[in-house]
Amino acid sequence: MSEIEFLHFQPGNSLWHRHDPRLKLLEISIWSILALSAPPIVMGLITLIIAILLGISGTRISRMKKPLFFWLIMALTITISAGLNGGWPFSRSGLTSGAIRSARLLSVLMAGQLLSSTTDPSDLAAAIRKILFFLPSSWAASISSAISLTLAFIPRILDETALIRDAAFSRGLGNRRSPLKRALSLGLPMAEATLRRADITTEALLSRCICENPTGPELHLNFQDVLISLAVIIPPVLLLFAANHCHISYITV
Repeated sequence: MSEIEFLHFQPGNSLWHRHDPRLKLLEISIWSILALSAPPIVMGLITLIIAILLGISGTRISRMKKPLFFWLIMALTITISAGLNGGWPFSRSGLTSGAIRSARLLSVLMAGQLLSSTTDPSDLAAAIRKILFFLPSSWAASISSAISLTLAFIPRILDETALIRDAAFSRGLGNRRSPLKRALSLGLPMAEATLRRADITTEALLSRCICENPTGPELHLNFQDVLISLAVIIPPVLLLFAANHCHISYITV
């Protein structure tokens, strides 16, 4: 596999790997909504919960340095831009607002990483189909297949990108001074590899006679899953109510 673990499914037998994927989707949705709209103290608690679950699931931060470095660049850009909007040289309230925006983005990215690294795409497809039971079966099958294939396909694109980047730099193509030439020397092969990988995936699906109503894996919801779900949802929700009841002030972003 790749040199990084970001958005890669990592097989395992941890507590979170065994957690029901339908509840995972529910929890990720609630976390994302709260992380993007709730007071920072609630967002901080959600981030802490996700960080603990990432550790339990075996995610190694040492192999996520590049995605985290990319997020750091984005966070600095967002923070500086927000600071400049409040005046020159920087507005303290603008910098604080930008930092909170960056933290919210990190929370959502961590939630996505937790879902993708601990949920097999086939289990995710089966979960989405069951959640969309109210839709026609062909619609639910198409949506679930598209989402699960996307999650399975993204790591392949990242792997191809890493290989092409290393090959280009080993030949000196990535060290060109002109940003345009450097982008072309790396971007065109990446686009070609992505399209080629998409064709291979399509041919593989067709050769296996993919249908709109496949037999997915069995999903079993047990009492332990319910307890885990309540344990990770109730604390931030209670903190949100407490923050609103006590009228804790925070910066709206």
